[in-house]
Amino acid sequence: MTEFIERHKRTLLGKPNDPEGLADVGRELFGESTGNARAKVFADAIEGAREDLRQRFNAAGGAIAKLDNYGVPMRYEPARVRDASPERWVEVVSASLDRSRMIDERTGVPFTDEGLRAFLLDVRETIRTNGMTGEPSAAFRGAGKIANRGQEHRVLHYKDFDAWQQVAREFGTGDNLFSVIMGSISGRARDIAMMERLGPNPDATVRFLLDGIAHDKAKGDEAFVPEVSAKSVERSQSENLWRYVKGEASAQHVYPDPIRRGVVTGLQGGRNLITAAWLGSASLSSISDVHTQAMARGFYGLPETNLLTRTLASLRDNAGQLSAENRAAAARLALGMEDAAHSLGESARYIGEVSGPAWTQVTADAVLRLSALNRLTENRKSAFGQALLGAIADERARPWGEISPGLRTAMERNGIDQHDWIHIRRATTTIRGSEFIDPSAIDVAAIGGRKAQDRLLDMVIRGQAMAVQEASMTSRALANPVGLAKGSISGELWTSALQFKGFAVALMAKHARIVGMLGRAGGAAYAAQFFIGLTMYGAAVIQLRELAKGNDPRPMDKPEFWADAALQGGGIGILGDLVGVFKNDRIDSLGQFIGGPIYGAVQDARSAVRTALPGKERKDGTSREGNPGKGAVRFARRYVPGSNLWYARLAWERMVIDQLDAQVNPDHDADVKQRVKRSADNHQGMYWQPGTMAPQRAPNWRNGIDSTNIITPGVGS
Repeated sequence: MTEFIERHKRTLLGKPNDPEGLADVGRELFGESTGNARAKVFADAIEGAREDLRQRFNAAGGAIAKLDNYGVPMRYEPARVRDASPERWVEVVSASLDRSRMIDERTGVPFTDEGLRAFLLDVRETIRTNGMTGEPSAAFRGAGKIANRGQEHRVLHYKDFDAWQQVAREFGTGDNLFSVIMGSISGRARDIAMMERLGPNPDATVRFLLDGIAHDKAKGDEAFVPEVSAKSVERSQSENLWRYVKGEASAQHVYPDPIRRGVVTGLQGGRNLITAAWLGSASLSSISDVHTQAMARGFYGLPETNLLTRTLASLRDNAGQLSAENRAAAARLALGMEDAAHSLGESARYIGEVSGPAWTQVTADAVLRLSALNRLTENRKSAFGQALLGAIADERARPWGEISPGLRTAMERNGIDQHDWIHIRRATTTIRGSEFIDPSAIDVAAIGGRKAQDRLLDMVIRGQAMAVQEASMTSRALANPVGLAKGSISGELWTSALQFKGFAVALMAKHARIVGMLGRAGGAAYAAQFFIGLTMYGAAVIQLRELAKGNDPRPMDKPEFWADAALQGGGIGILGDLVGVFKNDRIDSLGQFIGGPIYGAVQDARSAVRTALPGKERKDGTSREGNPGKGAVRFARRYVPGSNLWYARLAWERMVIDQLDAQVNPDHDADVKQRVKRSADNHQGMYWQPGTMAPQRAPNWRNGIDSTNIITPGVGS
């Protein structure tokens, strides 16, 4: 599977690297012999992974029968099914089916033509209504047992891969085969996790647990009647979070009319394009991961040394052989291949779940990859995982009671006990001369082996989530407390207003829980270390961003600098941009902060149009002339996808945007003087002046510690 992912991961255009080879994999999955030995190996690996998942699903209480040559599951798009007539649906699907493998459950024999037509119309109704079929009932109806899942997508058997493709092109979500395969594995893994934790019917278990809490609360002396007779805030929050955990919140609401559907598509696509235009420099903000990694290492009993050196090395080796070796080592140690394996529509680090037109998703994803943010995130998570597994391997010769206290406490905190230690300490492997615990080498057939493996991987995943913060289910649930539906206009407006803010919520929620775990004294010390460290790294991020804009470092002897640094730290700088800590960047009003980047983009477009058109007649009989060139260039400066890439932003602005502005904007010289004055008012010089083709000097580093040392334009360095 590792080789399959590396071979067929998406390109910058969102396409698989080897489309012909991937199609051969699809044909092999349908039992067709292609003569492509590599495709056969990949198909066998996928079948093996799916069989492992099927067996583990059944062991947790499921009931999926083994099915040879199953092929590939189909991801139907409800909107496309809804738009097609029933006759077209029946015509296309029936012509693509292998009826010899299908049995009419009502008769126990193969379908007749009429029986098949009626069955396909029922399937269409289920898809187009997102499962809301049948007559309404007063009885409570949940989603049903997860244990009963697994058969729904197996009732339609397609003849071959070409038939599957035909139906996918007309009624599918538009995902390529790679995304469908990886998505089906991810979905089954989530189902298994929920069943193993909460039983075959997790919905019923969660309901039972929440009812039990309410029951105990009602019997207590401090019960407040409305909290007992109606839903408490805590219960509503828990139920909302559960919607996200089980994937229900990801279901897309679909409007039948094209106007409202177009509004939703515009909002979703607009967010993606803003991501592409604004997050090209997010890699600079992510440098503060060094601090959260250090905090996580301390929390897990690991040494905190050489983190900054390793981070700089990961920047240097990001596109080199060392990075490829690290990815191979991470895959071997079951640490994941998220950047390569993830498909469009999945969660991204700062922006959560992505939706909308595929080309806008591709654009946003390509910019995040070109910025190195995706790879850096994965490298840092892998580095923590390898450090943790290496530290555990160093202790393998010691009995449970003699393991270093910090590491043993961390293992106990994650449920690992002395019985698990017997299995874990035996599972070692050597990679590039270093010894690690290999979770995949734990003997899961031995008594307690599976439990030990699960607990070890839980510990690694939790540690990675603490070391490198990402948008999470918790942050998404907190950001949408009333459960507005994805794909609804109200839901998309809410999501647009909160764009980029969820990451800050996730960061604070994660570490607030840790503070609560440590008690008053320990929690206070942890919170102080967390805040001070993030502020220091936030200061470094601010200075890097200023250099990327062509400015000298900001003076650090000003109180407002450290206020901005506190807000910038730990990736909160995305929120800081919106609040307006960079006075000349992106946001000018509270309305834009509340409305989010989409609101700001609309306002910027409105401003560009007003600039382009002549103004109203003044009292003296004159009027402002229209300046379409200025309006267009100003809008392009902020919203061209990829224009904010940290390593290319300054050259793009000076050598392209400024030169274009000089050609089409009569106010160019006055605007340049205003930008230079604004920088000077902020106690900064500019080492690369606007409108020039090359830097005039090196950055004035001394300005960072002495605001009286500002170098004004025309003065030598």
